[in-house]
Amino acid sequence: MIDLSTIRLELVRAIATTDAAVHVRAFSAWVLGDTEGLSHEVQRAAAASDNNMLPEQVAALGYGKACGLLTDAQNTLLLNEIDHFSGRKFFSLGRPLRVEIDGIALLGIALVVREFPNPTWLNDLLFRSAKEVGDNAWTLGLVSAARHLIGAGPAIQDPADLAFALAIRGIGNADDGLATSAWPIASQLPSGPNLGLDTLSVRLSAFDGVVARSLHVRIATPGFDDLLLALRGVPRAMKHWAFETKPRTPRSEIAVWHVENEYHVQALLWTILAPIFPDLEDEENLPSIGHKRPRVDLAVPSIRTLIEVKYMRGGAQSDFAKVIDEVAADASLYLSTTTAFDKIVAFVWDDSAHSEQHHELQSGLEKIKGVEAAVVVSRPGRMGRKS
Repeated sequence: MIDLSTIRLELVRAIATTDAAVHVRAFSAWVLGDTEGLSHEVQRAAAASDNNMLPEQVAALGYGKACGLLTDAQNTLLLNEIDHFSGRKFFSLGRPLRVEIDGIALLGIALVVREFPNPTWLNDLLFRSAKEVGDNAWTLGLVSAARHLIGAGPAIQDPADLAFALAIRGIGNADDGLATSAWPIASQLPSGPNLGLDTLSVRLSAFDGVVARSLHVRIATPGFDDLLLALRGVPRAMKHWAFETKPRTPRSEIAVWHVENEYHVQALLWTILAPIFPDLEDEENLPSIGHKRPRVDLAVPSIRTLIEVKYMRGGAQSDFAKVIDEVAADASLYLSTTTAFDKIVAFVWDDSAHSEQHHELQSGLEKIKGVEAAVVVSRPGRMGRKS
């Protein structure tokens, strides 16, 4: 049976290996809450300002503006381009339809125009666009979401994964019913040639959103599944991890919280798990075997589980093989010394961020006797290493 962490890893891998136009990449970053990636796409789009900007580039700036990422100069440029865009003639005879049927571009533009007092021209454009793309549920969903933004229609409900991902971003209501409808789509392994970057990114956003809603800790009786949900939620928990390039307030210093070794990873996991598992223990000593006195990183006696933490610096095949060898040796030692614990969760921090190798590493770890599950997490992209 394919577990949730494998599905998420495959979605992340597919996104990392799929290219697209600048506005689609901006949409991807926006819907995933990736401000660093979105800032990069904003810069690329704004670099075209020496020439007449394409609608796709305008839309990319629109996604940036929605996240408050534009400089004053970029904001002025965007508003000027929107003013120019509003005077265009759409659906002209003899001219192929382009932006008129590009739902991602129209949504990016609507994110800007929603602040205007009289968006009649966009309302008219979107009304006609909805008719043109009516047989394409995905594009119609995007166009309908754009109409909702400017007050010209209800929040969308279909496709469910798109509706839920957009609702998380404030376009609609991310209620339990919508989350339930989105899950069968978001929890599929990505396959097939027709899954573009927009579809993959929406699925990952919806996947993370549903998992986050499901992670309601049962304080009275947290179990093994709760532990796995918490560990798999570490990437989301890192969203506000301090890694600043400038002070956040006039009187504060720049905060940069590097994760440099296994002890740092253990500290991170302790912070997340201690409120959930009151009996969480660190550096737990197990009974001796001869001259060896095994000591595990983290332990949860109430669910008979040991957590083995590994920090992987490099991304070579030998580095991945070394992690598997070390966990195999540790697992054999740990479970032979005690009857108080009967399963191990391996947690690997991949500082090299080679996510394309995570599925194979996880599969290898979970074949080790006694390892019930493995979680592999990459160093977040915004925690860049100086070259």
